Amino acid sequence: MNKDAIAISLDLINRHYQEPNRNRYEGKYFWEELYPLISASGFHGIEIPYEPVWQFGGRSGVPMNRYCINTKYGSAAAYRERLRQSGIDRVTGVTFDPNLFMRNDNLGFFFGASGHFAAEALAHAADLGADYFAISPSAYYGRMAHHHPDLESKMEEVVERETELLEGLAAKAAEAGVDLVLRNEFWSLFRGERISTLLEALPDSVKLDVDTATLTIAGIAPADFIAAHIDRIGCVHLTDTDFVDTTDNWKSPNPEFPAARATQVFRDPGTGSVDLSGIVQLLERLGYDGPVVCSARQTRDPFRALLRIRAFLNQLPN
Repeated sequence: MNKDAIAISLDLINRHYQEPNRNRYEGKYFWEELYPLISASGFHGIEIPYEPVWQFGGRSGVPMNRYCINTKYGSAAAYRERLRQSGIDRVTGVTFDPNLFMRNDNLGFFFGASGHFAAEALAHAADLGADYFAISPSAYYGRMAHHHPDLESKMEEVVERETELLEGLAAKAAEAGVDLVLRNEFWSLFRGERISTLLEALPDSVKLDVDTATLTIAGIAPADFIAAHIDRIGCVHLTDTDFVDTTDNWKSPNPEFPAARATQVFRDPGTGSVDLSGIVQLLERLGYDGPVVCSARQTRDPFRALLRIRAFLNQLPN
């Protein structure tokens, strides 16, 4: 595997719970200082989480949606040129999750808003020349159950509407030349192997996004999952964890931050207990040549995380 082709996700800058503070990360200057540091750490591709919330922030410099980028740079092309000047030659992918829109007992609102902004994010991914658009196929199970106490009885309806939404996105993705991939998260309605049932109902063009930490937390061995689904993997996220979910935390309204104990669900890649080195070697043996992304979500220090991840990658066999 070409380690130089591995990208880094901008989710290492957590805009909601950590440093940098709001006055810094809402400024364009913060991100334009970050890009050369990413390049200096040996990453020349980035993944961008698409967050509609910043669209409502007006002149925000957070480069997490089409509106903000067009406001600050004029166009996606101008933004890509700014990245190139900083040593980043590609936007590998764009991710999207619909949690923002699970806010009441109206499923019509949830699917309507999710579909609208997912389509906007997909079009933005195409403008950025991204290889893939990775979508979370459900909001947090716990958040959905909070607003819909009868969630289990609605499951058939939810799956049907989600399938319809994804079929529409699949057609748009194919037309735009972007791979649509489904994120496999431990807090999802489609956690673990349940993602396979959803995938089978969708066109062959729809792929899987394998997240190693969330599979581990859901009780699935990432290596086994990868070997079983290698023909339909469209993206791999190298994520790490030491977290063991002994209290069904995955069903809570905010599963990334367990209420029962003070702990960190995710760790910087290479510092947890997931055998990431073995997974990289497995991908190479299986002939996987698709996108691979390192994700350091929840990192306590994004700048140290960049160096930690590069040190980990440098230790991998050539």
